[in-house]
Amino acid sequence: MRILRIFYSTFILFCGWLNCHSQISESEIKLNGFVDTYHAIRSKKPNDMMSSRSRLRTELRIKSKNSFLYASVNAIDNSIMKDNSGIELREAYFQYTNNGWDAKIGRQIVTWGVADAVRVTDLISPMDYTEFLARDYDDIRIPINGFDIKYVQPKYKAQLIFVPVPDFFIMPMDTENPWSMFYNCDDAFVINDLRPETKITNCEYGGSFTFYMKGFDFTLCGLHTWNKIPVNLIYGMQPYKEIEVEQHYQRMSMLGFNFSGSIGQFVVRGEMARYFDKLHGIKNKYNAIQKFDVNNALIGLDWYPGYDWTIAGQFMISSIEDYHQFIVTDEITQMGTFNVKKKLLRSTLDLSSFAYIDLVKGSLFNRFTADYAVNDQIHVICGYDLFSGDKGKFGVFKDNSQYWIKAKYSF
Repeated sequence: MRILRIFYSTFILFCGWLNCHSQISESEIKLNGFVDTYHAIRSKKPNDMMSSRSRLRTELRIKSKNSFLYASVNAIDNSIMKDNSGIELREAYFQYTNNGWDAKIGRQIVTWGVADAVRVTDLISPMDYTEFLARDYDDIRIPINGFDIKYVQPKYKAQLIFVPVPDFFIMPMDTENPWSMFYNCDDAFVINDLRPETKITNCEYGGSFTFYMKGFDFTLCGLHTWNKIPVNLIYGMQPYKEIEVEQHYQRMSMLGFNFSGSIGQFVVRGEMARYFDKLHGIKNKYNAIQKFDVNNALIGLDWYPGYDWTIAGQFMISSIEDYHQFIVTDEITQMGTFNVKKKLLRSTLDLSSFAYIDLVKGSLFNRFTADYAVNDQIHVICGYDLFSGDKGKFGVFKDNSQYWIKAKYSF
Protein backbone atom coordinates (compact mmCIF):
# COMPACT_ATOMS: atom_id res chain seq x y z
CA MET A 1 0.00 0.00 0.00
CA ARG A 2 2.87 2.39 0.82
CA ILE A 3 4.44 1.80 -2.61
CA LEU A 4 1.11 2.58 -4.27
CA ARG A 5 0.84 5.86 -2.37
CA ILE A 6 4.39 6.88 -3.33
CA PHE A 7 3.74 6.04 -6.99
CA TYR A 8 0.47 7.98 -6.91
CA SER A 9 2.09 11.10 -5.38
CA THR A 10 5.04 10.94 -7.78
CA PHE A 11 2.71 10.61 -10.77
CA ILE A 12 0.67 13.64 -9.67
CA LEU A 13 3.85 15.70 -9.21
CA PHE A 14 5.12 14.69 -12.64
CA CYS A 15 1.84 15.64 -14.34
CA GLY A 16 1.80 18.95 -12.49
CA TRP A 17 5.41 19.64 -13.43
CA LEU A 18 4.62 19.03 -17.11
CA ASN A 19 1.75 21.52 -16.91
CA CYS A 20 3.88 24.18 -15.23
CA HIS A 21 6.94 23.43 -17.37
CA SER A 22 5.00 24.14 -20.55
CA GLN A 23 4.75 27.74 -19.32
CA ILE A 24 8.07 27.84 -17.45
CA SER A 25 8.98 31.30 -18.68
CA GLU A 26 6.00 32.67 -16.79
CA SER A 27 6.42 30.48 -13.71
CA GLU A 28 7.28 31.58 -10.19
CA ILE A 29 9.46 29.07 -8.34
CA LYS A 30 10.12 29.16 -4.59
CA LEU A 31 12.15 26.80 -2.44
CA ASN A 32 12.01 27.32 1.31
CA GLY A 33 11.44 25.46 4.55
CA PHE A 34 12.72 25.27 8.10
CA VAL A 35 14.92 23.39 10.54
CA ASP A 36 13.63 22.70 14.02
CA THR A 37 14.73 20.71 17.03
CA TYR A 38 12.56 19.60 19.95
CA HIS A 39 13.53 18.06 23.30
CA ALA A 40 11.38 17.12 26.29
CA ILE A 41 12.14 15.79 29.76
CA ARG A 42 9.73 14.21 32.22
CA SER A 43 8.96 16.52 35.17
CA LYS A 44 8.59 13.56 37.56
CA LYS A 45 11.10 10.91 38.50
CA PRO A 46 13.04 9.35 36.84
CA ASN A 47 13.20 12.68 34.88
CA ASP A 48 14.08 10.80 31.70
CA MET A 49 14.00 12.13 28.15
CA MET A 50 10.51 11.89 26.67
CA SER A 51 11.41 13.16 23.21
CA SER A 52 14.46 14.27 21.26
CA ARG A 53 14.05 14.91 17.56
CA SER A 54 15.26 17.24 14.83
CA ARG A 55 13.76 17.89 11.44
CA LEU A 56 14.57 19.50 8.12
CA ARG A 57 11.49 20.50 6.11
CA THR A 58 11.93 21.59 2.49
CA GLU A 59 9.03 23.03 0.52
CA LEU A 60 8.84 23.56 -3.24
CA ARG A 61 6.25 25.87 -4.81
CA ILE A 62 5.84 26.40 -8.54
CA LYS A 63 3.13 28.77 -9.73
CA SER A 64 2.26 29.42 -13.37
CA LYS A 65 -0.90 31.31 -14.31
CA ASN A 66 -3.75 29.10 -13.05
CA SER A 67 -1.53 26.19 -12.01
CA PHE A 68 0.20 25.56 -8.69
CA LEU A 69 2.54 22.72 -7.71
CA TYR A 70 3.52 22.07 -4.08
CA ALA A 71 5.71 19.45 -2.45
CA SER A 72 7.19 19.16 1.04
CA VAL A 73 9.67 16.61 2.37
CA ASN A 74 10.73 15.91 5.97
CA ALA A 75 14.15 14.57 6.96
CA ILE A 76 13.81 13.47 10.60
CA ASP A 77 16.30 12.32 13.21
CA ASN A 78 14.56 10.90 16.29
CA SER A 79 16.99 9.70 18.93
CA ILE A 80 14.28 8.30 21.23
CA MET A 81 12.00 6.58 18.71
CA LYS A 82 14.58 5.57 16.14
CA ASP A 83 12.00 3.89 13.89
CA ASN A 84 10.60 7.36 13.18
CA SER A 85 13.89 8.61 11.74
CA GLY A 86 14.20 8.90 7.99
CA ILE A 87 12.92 10.83 5.00
CA GLU A 88 9.20 11.16 4.30
CA LEU A 89 7.14 12.83 1.63
CA ARG A 90 4.79 15.10 3.58
CA GLU A 91 2.62 16.67 0.87
CA ALA A 92 2.73 16.61 -2.92
CA TYR A 93 -0.16 18.00 -4.94
CA PHE A 94 -1.08 19.83 -8.11
CA GLN A 95 -3.72 22.57 -7.99
CA TYR A 96 -5.59 24.24 -10.85
CA THR A 97 -7.97 27.19 -10.51
CA ASN A 98 -10.12 28.83 -13.18
CA ASN A 99 -13.51 30.58 -13.29
CA GLY A 100 -14.48 29.61 -9.76
CA TRP A 101 -13.18 26.03 -10.05
CA ASP A 102 -10.41 24.82 -7.76
CA ALA A 103 -9.07 21.28 -8.23
CA LYS A 104 -6.35 19.92 -5.95
CA ILE A 105 -5.00 16.45 -6.74
CA GLY A 106 -2.34 14.56 -4.80
CA ARG A 107 -1.09 14.11 -1.26
CA GLN A 108 -2.64 16.84 0.85
CA ILE A 109 -4.16 17.74 4.21
CA VAL A 110 -7.93 18.24 4.15
CA THR A 111 -9.65 19.94 7.09
CA TRP A 112 -13.37 20.30 7.69
CA GLY A 113 -15.35 22.15 10.31
CA VAL A 114 -14.79 25.13 12.57
CA ALA A 115 -13.70 23.40 15.80
CA ASP A 116 -10.28 24.22 17.23
CA ALA A 117 -8.11 21.08 17.72
CA VAL A 118 -11.23 18.90 18.13
CA ARG A 119 -12.70 16.48 15.57
CA VAL A 120 -16.46 16.50 14.91
CA THR A 121 -16.91 16.72 11.12
CA ASP A 122 -13.14 16.83 10.50
CA LEU A 123 -12.76 13.11 9.69
CA ILE A 124 -10.86 13.07 6.39
CA SER A 125 -7.18 13.47 7.35
CA PRO A 126 -6.26 11.03 10.15
CA MET A 127 -3.85 11.75 13.01
CA ASP A 128 -0.46 10.51 14.17
CA TYR A 129 -0.66 9.76 17.90
CA THR A 130 2.91 8.46 18.22
CA GLU A 131 3.47 11.13 20.89
CA PHE A 132 -0.23 11.59 21.61
CA LEU A 133 -0.96 15.37 21.77
CA ALA A 134 2.56 16.40 22.79
CA ARG A 135 3.27 17.88 19.35
CA ASP A 136 1.94 20.82 17.36
CA TYR A 137 -1.56 19.96 16.14
CA ASP A 138 -0.60 20.65 12.51
CA ASP A 139 2.23 18.10 12.78
CA ILE A 140 -0.14 15.44 14.09
CA ARG A 141 -2.30 15.56 10.96
CA ILE A 142 -1.59 12.91 8.31
CA PRO A 143 -1.98 13.92 4.64
CA ILE A 144 -4.28 11.84 2.43
CA ASN A 145 -3.91 10.94 -1.24
CA GLY A 146 -7.00 12.24 -2.94
CA PHE A 147 -8.97 14.64 -5.09
CA ASP A 148 -10.39 17.85 -3.61
CA ILE A 149 -12.58 19.75 -6.10
CA LYS A 150 -14.32 23.02 -5.21
CA TYR A 151 -16.61 25.43 -7.01
CA VAL A 152 -16.48 28.82 -5.30
CA GLN A 153 -18.88 31.72 -5.76
CA PRO A 154 -19.38 34.88 -3.66
CA LYS A 155 -22.42 33.45 -1.85
CA TYR A 156 -21.62 29.74 -1.72
CA LYS A 157 -19.01 27.02 -2.13
CA ALA A 158 -19.48 23.39 -3.19
CA GLN A 159 -16.83 20.74 -2.52
CA LEU A 160 -16.31 17.12 -3.53
CA ILE A 161 -13.76 14.79 -1.89
CA PHE A 162 -12.55 11.46 -3.27
CA VAL A 163 -9.86 9.34 -1.58
CA PRO A 164 -8.95 6.20 -3.59
CA VAL A 165 -6.69 4.73 -0.87
CA PRO A 166 -7.71 5.63 2.71
CA ASP A 167 -5.16 6.44 5.40
CA PHE A 168 -5.63 5.60 9.08
CA PHE A 169 -4.50 6.83 12.48
CA ILE A 170 -0.99 5.94 13.56
CA MET A 171 -1.37 4.57 17.08
CA PRO A 172 1.59 4.00 19.46
CA MET A 173 1.77 0.21 19.89
CA ASP A 174 5.33 -0.18 21.21
CA THR A 175 5.10 -0.67 24.97
CA GLU A 176 8.49 1.05 25.38
CA ASN A 177 6.95 4.25 24.04
CA PRO A 178 5.77 6.35 27.04
CA TRP A 179 2.68 7.28 24.99
CA SER A 180 1.78 3.67 24.15
CA MET A 181 -1.92 2.78 24.14
CA PHE A 182 -0.81 -0.39 25.96
CA TYR A 183 1.09 1.48 28.66
CA ASN A 184 0.21 -1.13 31.34
CA CYS A 185 1.60 -4.13 29.42
CA ASP A 186 5.06 -5.58 28.99
CA ASP A 187 4.52 -6.59 25.36
CA ALA A 188 1.75 -6.17 22.80
CA PHE A 189 1.67 -8.03 19.49
CA VAL A 190 -0.62 -7.29 16.55
CA ILE A 191 -1.67 -10.70 15.31
CA ASN A 192 -4.21 -9.48 12.77
CA ASP A 193 -4.42 -6.02 11.19
CA LEU A 194 -7.76 -6.00 9.37
CA ARG A 195 -7.49 -2.64 7.65
CA PRO A 196 -9.26 -2.56 4.25
CA GLU A 197 -7.53 -3.82 1.14
CA THR A 198 -6.14 -1.41 -1.44
CA LYS A 199 -8.95 -1.46 -3.97
CA ILE A 200 -11.31 1.13 -5.38
CA THR A 201 -14.37 -0.30 -3.60
CA ASN A 202 -12.76 0.69 -0.29
CA CYS A 203 -12.41 4.34 -1.29
CA GLU A 204 -13.73 7.31 0.68
CA TYR A 205 -15.94 10.01 -0.76
CA GLY A 206 -17.97 12.95 0.44
CA GLY A 207 -18.94 16.53 -0.13
CA SER A 208 -19.91 19.80 1.50
CA PHE A 209 -21.92 22.88 0.62
CA THR A 210 -21.24 26.22 2.31
CA PHE A 211 -23.48 29.29 2.34
CA TYR A 212 -21.84 32.69 2.85
CA MET A 213 -23.96 35.38 4.47
CA LYS A 214 -23.06 38.70 6.04
CA GLY A 215 -20.91 37.82 9.05
CA PHE A 216 -22.15 34.23 9.04
CA ASP A 217 -21.18 30.93 7.35
CA PHE A 218 -23.17 27.69 7.32
CA THR A 219 -21.96 24.33 5.94
CA LEU A 220 -23.69 21.00 5.29
CA CYS A 221 -21.42 17.98 4.80
CA GLY A 222 -21.43 14.22 4.39
CA LEU A 223 -18.72 11.57 4.21
CA HIS A 224 -18.62 7.81 3.52
CA THR A 225 -15.50 6.68 5.33
CA TRP A 226 -14.05 4.19 7.87
CA ASN A 227 -13.43 4.17 11.60
CA LYS A 228 -9.86 5.42 11.24
CA ILE A 229 -8.88 4.56 14.81
CA PRO A 230 -8.77 0.75 15.01
CA VAL A 231 -11.06 -1.02 17.44
CA ASN A 232 -8.81 -3.49 19.23
CA LEU A 233 -9.81 -6.95 20.36
CA ILE A 234 -7.33 -7.96 23.05
CA TYR A 235 -6.42 -11.53 23.87
CA GLY A 236 -4.44 -12.27 27.00
CA MET A 237 -4.71 -13.22 30.64
CA GLN A 238 -4.80 -10.65 33.39
CA PRO A 239 -2.79 -8.74 34.46
CA TYR A 240 -2.13 -8.52 30.71
CA LYS A 241 1.66 -8.63 30.83
CA GLU A 242 1.71 -9.99 27.28
CA ILE A 243 -1.25 -9.48 24.96
CA GLU A 244 -2.22 -10.18 21.39
CA VAL A 245 -4.21 -7.56 19.48
CA GLU A 246 -6.61 -7.86 16.58
CA GLN A 247 -7.34 -4.52 14.90
CA HIS A 248 -10.73 -3.99 13.23
CA TYR A 249 -11.93 -1.38 10.74
CA GLN A 250 -15.45 -1.07 9.36
CA ARG A 251 -17.37 1.25 7.06
CA MET A 252 -19.15 4.21 8.64
CA SER A 253 -20.84 7.37 7.36
CA MET A 254 -21.15 10.89 8.70
CA LEU A 255 -23.73 13.63 8.15
CA GLY A 256 -23.15 16.99 9.77
CA PHE A 257 -23.18 20.73 9.65
CA ASN A 258 -21.20 23.59 11.11
CA PHE A 259 -21.56 27.35 11.41
CA SER A 260 -19.55 30.37 12.47
CA GLY A 261 -20.46 34.01 12.86
CA SER A 262 -18.99 37.19 14.32
CA ILE A 263 -20.77 39.53 16.73
CA GLY A 264 -18.60 42.48 17.71
CA GLN A 265 -15.59 41.17 19.62
CA PHE A 266 -16.96 37.63 19.63
CA VAL A 267 -16.97 34.71 17.18
CA VAL A 268 -19.51 31.94 17.75
CA ARG A 269 -18.77 28.51 16.28
CA GLY A 270 -20.67 25.25 16.30
CA GLU A 271 -20.75 21.77 14.79
CA MET A 272 -23.11 18.79 14.86
CA ALA A 273 -22.58 15.37 13.32
CA ARG A 274 -24.16 11.95 13.36
CA TYR A 275 -21.91 8.94 12.80
CA PHE A 276 -23.76 6.00 11.30
CA ASP A 277 -22.49 2.47 12.09
CA LYS A 278 -19.46 3.53 14.13
CA LEU A 279 -17.55 0.49 15.39
CA HIS A 280 -17.20 -0.17 19.15
CA GLY A 281 -15.68 -2.90 21.23
CA ILE A 282 -17.87 -5.11 23.42
CA LYS A 283 -16.40 -6.19 26.77
CA ASN A 284 -18.00 -9.56 27.31
CA LYS A 285 -16.73 -13.12 27.27
CA TYR A 286 -16.99 -13.24 23.48
CA ASN A 287 -14.60 -10.26 23.00
CA ALA A 288 -16.67 -8.87 20.13
CA ILE A 289 -17.31 -5.73 18.09
CA GLN A 290 -20.56 -4.05 17.16
CA LYS A 291 -21.76 -0.97 15.26
CA PHE A 292 -23.73 1.87 16.86
CA ASP A 293 -24.86 5.32 15.76
CA VAL A 294 -23.23 8.22 17.60
CA ASN A 295 -24.41 11.83 17.95
CA ASN A 296 -21.86 14.64 18.39
CA ALA A 297 -22.26 18.36 19.08
CA LEU A 298 -19.86 21.24 19.77
CA ILE A 299 -20.28 24.92 20.61
CA GLY A 300 -17.41 27.39 20.83
CA LEU A 301 -16.93 31.06 21.65
CA ASP A 302 -13.88 33.19 20.82
CA TRP A 303 -13.37 36.60 22.44
CA TYR A 304 -10.98 39.23 21.09
CA PRO A 305 -11.06 41.97 23.76
CA GLY A 306 -8.15 43.91 22.26
CA TYR A 307 -4.64 44.60 23.55
CA ASP A 308 -3.46 41.40 21.81
CA TRP A 309 -5.57 39.09 23.97
CA THR A 310 -7.46 36.04 22.68
CA ILE A 311 -9.74 33.97 24.93
CA ALA A 312 -11.58 30.96 23.54
CA GLY A 313 -13.57 28.04 24.88
CA GLN A 314 -15.37 25.00 23.46
CA PHE A 315 -17.77 22.40 24.81
CA MET A 316 -18.26 19.05 23.06
CA ILE A 317 -20.64 16.20 23.87
CA SER A 318 -20.95 12.75 22.29
CA SER A 319 -23.58 10.07 22.96
CA ILE A 320 -24.03 6.49 21.74
CA GLU A 321 -27.53 5.43 20.72
CA ASP A 322 -29.00 2.10 21.91
CA TYR A 323 -26.26 1.92 24.52
CA HIS A 324 -25.75 -1.09 26.75
CA GLN A 325 -23.34 -1.76 29.59
CA PHE A 326 -21.03 -4.07 27.63
CA ILE A 327 -19.78 -1.33 25.29
CA VAL A 328 -16.17 -0.42 26.06
CA THR A 329 -16.79 3.31 25.45
CA ASP A 330 -18.90 5.35 27.86
CA GLU A 331 -22.43 6.20 26.75
CA ILE A 332 -21.83 9.94 27.07
CA THR A 333 -18.52 11.75 26.83
CA GLN A 334 -18.11 15.46 27.47
CA MET A 335 -14.99 17.50 26.81
CA GLY A 336 -14.11 21.16 27.02
CA THR A 337 -11.19 23.19 25.72
CA PHE A 338 -9.94 26.52 27.01
CA ASN A 339 -7.39 28.67 25.22
CA VAL A 340 -5.78 31.94 26.33
CA LYS A 341 -3.22 33.85 24.24
CA LYS A 342 -1.37 37.11 24.83
CA LYS A 343 1.24 38.92 22.72
CA LEU A 344 3.95 40.94 24.48
CA LEU A 345 7.13 42.86 23.67
CA ARG A 346 5.79 44.37 20.46
CA SER A 347 4.36 41.01 19.42
CA THR A 348 7.73 39.23 19.59
CA LEU A 349 6.63 37.08 22.57
CA ASP A 350 3.51 34.89 22.41
CA LEU A 351 2.26 33.35 25.64
CA SER A 352 -0.49 30.74 25.47
CA SER A 353 -2.26 28.08 27.46
CA PHE A 354 -4.41 25.46 25.70
CA ALA A 355 -6.26 22.88 27.79
CA TYR A 356 -8.34 19.79 27.01
CA ILE A 357 -10.64 18.91 29.90
CA ASP A 358 -12.43 15.57 30.24
CA LEU A 359 -15.58 16.70 32.01
CA VAL A 360 -16.72 13.15 32.82
CA LYS A 361 -13.48 11.53 33.98
CA GLY A 362 -12.09 14.69 35.56
CA SER A 363 -8.72 14.64 33.80
CA LEU A 364 -6.96 17.24 31.65
CA PHE A 365 -4.07 18.03 29.37
CA ASN A 366 -2.76 21.60 29.36
CA ARG A 367 0.04 22.89 27.15
CA PHE A 368 1.70 26.11 28.34
CA THR A 369 3.81 27.78 25.65
CA ALA A 370 6.15 30.77 25.40
CA ASP A 371 7.21 31.56 21.82
CA TYR A 372 9.88 34.26 21.38
CA ALA A 373 10.71 35.55 17.89
CA VAL A 374 14.40 36.50 17.85
CA ASN A 375 13.76 37.76 14.32
CA ASP A 376 11.56 36.80 11.37
CA GLN A 377 13.56 33.60 10.83
CA ILE A 378 14.47 32.37 14.33
CA HIS A 379 12.04 31.31 17.06
CA VAL A 380 12.88 29.93 20.49
CA ILE A 381 9.93 28.16 22.12
CA CYS A 382 9.58 26.48 25.49
CA GLY A 383 6.73 25.12 27.52
CA TYR A 384 5.23 22.64 29.92
CA ASP A 385 2.75 19.85 29.19
CA LEU A 386 0.60 19.05 32.21
CA PHE A 387 -1.37 15.81 32.49
CA SER A 388 -3.54 15.31 35.55
CA GLY A 389 -6.33 13.06 36.79
CA ASP A 390 -6.69 9.38 37.52
CA LYS A 391 -9.01 8.29 34.71
CA GLY A 392 -9.70 8.94 31.05
CA LYS A 393 -7.36 9.36 28.11
CA PHE A 394 -5.51 12.24 29.80
CA GLY A 395 -5.35 10.75 33.28
CA VAL A 396 -3.57 7.58 32.12
CA PHE A 397 -0.61 9.79 31.16
CA LYS A 398 -0.46 11.66 34.47
CA ASP A 399 3.18 10.58 34.92
CA ASN A 400 4.09 11.98 31.47
CA SER A 401 3.99 15.69 32.34
CA GLN A 402 7.05 17.23 30.74
CA TYR A 403 9.15 20.34 30.21
CA TRP A 404 10.13 20.97 26.61
CA ILE A 405 12.12 23.35 24.45
CA LYS A 406 12.09 23.92 20.72
CA ALA A 407 14.15 26.04 18.33
CA LYS A 408 13.15 26.80 14.75
CA TYR A 409 14.98 28.46 11.87
CA SER A 410 13.00 29.26 8.72
CA PHE A 411 14.62 29.87 5.35
